[in-house]
Amino acid sequence: MKKYIYTLFIALVTISLSAQVTIDRSTAPTPGPARTPEIGSYESFELKNGLKVFVVEDHKLPRITMSLILDRDPIVEGAKAGYVSIAGDLIGAGTANRTKSALDEEVDFMGANFGTGSNSIRVGGLSKYTDQLIDILSDVLLNPSFPEEEFDKLKSQMISGLKANADDPDAISGNLRGAALYGLEHPYGEVMTEATVEAISIDDCKAYFDTYFRPNIAYMVVIGDITVGDAKKKLNKALKKWKATDVPTHDYAKTPRAASSRIVMVDKPSAVQSVVWLGNVIDLPQGHPDIEPLRVANQILGGGMSGRLFTNLREDKAFTYGAYSNFGVDELNATFGASAKVRNEVTDSAITEFLYEINRMKNESVTEEDLVAAKASLSGSFGRSLESPASAANFALNIARYNLPSDYYNNYLSRLEGVTAEDVMRVANTYMNGPLTITVVGKAQDVAGKLSAFGEVEYFDTEGNATEAPTFLFMPEGITKESVLNNYFEAIGGAEAFQNITSFEQEMSLEAPGMPGAVGMKTVKNIPDYYLSEQSMQGMTLMKVEYKDGAATRSGMRGNAELEGEELASTAKEAKYVISQLEWLENPEAITFDGQTLVNGKDVYQITEGEQTHYFDVATGLLYMSVETAEGPEGDITVTTVFKEWQEVDGLTFVKTIEQSAGPQSFTVTVNTVTWK
Repeated sequence: MKKYIYTLFIALVTISLSAQVTIDRSTAPTPGPARTPEIGSYESFELKNGLKVFVVEDHKLPRITMSLILDRDPIVEGAKAGYVSIAGDLIGAGTANRTKSALDEEVDFMGANFGTGSNSIRVGGLSKYTDQLIDILSDVLLNPSFPEEEFDKLKSQMISGLKANADDPDAISGNLRGAALYGLEHPYGEVMTEATVEAISIDDCKAYFDTYFRPNIAYMVVIGDITVGDAKKKLNKALKKWKATDVPTHDYAKTPRAASSRIVMVDKPSAVQSVVWLGNVIDLPQGHPDIEPLRVANQILGGGMSGRLFTNLREDKAFTYGAYSNFGVDELNATFGASAKVRNEVTDSAITEFLYEINRMKNESVTEEDLVAAKASLSGSFGRSLESPASAANFALNIARYNLPSDYYNNYLSRLEGVTAEDVMRVANTYMNGPLTITVVGKAQDVAGKLSAFGEVEYFDTEGNATEAPTFLFMPEGITKESVLNNYFEAIGGAEAFQNITSFEQEMSLEAPGMPGAVGMKTVKNIPDYYLSEQSMQGMTLMKVEYKDGAATRSGMRGNAELEGEELASTAKEAKYVISQLEWLENPEAITFDGQTLVNGKDVYQITEGEQTHYFDVATGLLYMSVETAEGPEGDITVTTVFKEWQEVDGLTFVKTIEQSAGPQSFTVTVNTVTWK
């Protein structure tokens, strides 16, 4: 047996070596004909009220999903921007027959899923609960109760999210891009603000639902363990009272491409990175013959980690963690764009490289290797999508909504395979061509001067409104770091009074979007040799740090540890000073006065302490904001702390409300009690 195996091995090696000699591997093999993909089957029918239903039977698993989708025009929400989104969430917050808690309990009992949006309602679960799931769907459609308490909660959550986004560079970049390309009066350009959300009434949400949730502009997609006959019978019965009515339509002119290149910026003085986007408006509706060539072009340019942008800006230049491009398909208007987050000091260089790679796509024919690789990646993604029964339903839905040929998706791979290098260059010159709009969210003082090489810099605020150019740092006459400190201590009650405090205690609560409850925070100081910081939630200690007699420990959910080095020194400093600025009086060399500037429309004095930057309100003398750089999972992130409100306690002034953001995360800390001696 061993001899046989050895002989077979020799034979295989010989064949392999022979093949290496006879096969020419210098050229890629001629691709075979594109296969026709097997798109799953579906059936459709229409209810008497106009609801169009698509059913994909899939009996492999005892599950069913039903999704309702509205096909309406975009809406300009104007002074109440946000009401459509709130209405979508509010629809699922209870009915005349089910409170929200009862609805949630019923869904949880079935192990089902349920969700609503401004254009959709979705239910899904085990097929044995099909009747209950349909009953929930019809109850929500026919009997929404719009509970006032849920409405108030949704508004509050949305405002909290907006406050978090106000310091999120990515969110700001999205607002800036929409405003710059479309304008604030366009449905794709308008921006939600705290003011627009505050203006929303529950009647606005009811009116939206009554107007647009109508069967004659709706589609239903049913996927899973149900027959077409049963689906038709059950839906007819459940939704026969859902009445059709005229639904308003909205016509918008196509947004023209900018007549000349633009560079628009939001100044974020605390930013250590710039969020860069460049692109333009494109006209590319569903079914357009340029979609496949543009997919190939985009894949080569910036469709992933193998794209030219990624290779250039990350692998070669080390400007960023990632650089990508994308495009949209839309009946009204869409965009082509490329983006990255880059260090402030290389913002202009990154834009130069973006333009270089885009111009290469327009002026140089792509290689056969790049062409084949892009097609292979796209066809592979398409093939994987067919593994889901939902694909057949989605394809059917698109064919109906956009009047596509019935074999549109069956021919996708052949259209993709037919894309040539000439096609790629042609669509690059059609959709990636200038003039481009360049948007930047970053520290204007560091980057604006270099950006002027690309044109005159326009400035916007975080809500998409045009604004004046920011005021950069300047040295005001007669102001020093000592005078800034003196003004601060005078505003809070005097340096001597704070230096004389021997014991201090405060209790705080921390809240953040998505958290199940508030985190309780307690600080105790017996100056200068005792410090306690404790964080808890629902009676459970999350973390406790205690400093006593020159030693410090940390305990909590992550275990116990003795603090050493920088951590021990930092804890000892907390014990020594009731507020950290007292250290500056003892060690003035630790800080520098950078000058006066404008932050969020407020005149401030800028003080630098190592990696931290502090801003003091010129008018009040109080500390307004502190900014520092911290290490995050994808590079440095900016941690911003805004001292929102102050309160007087027994003749001295302490901070009352703190808002902090770290990357996409945001927190609000409220000081509930302060005692001192």
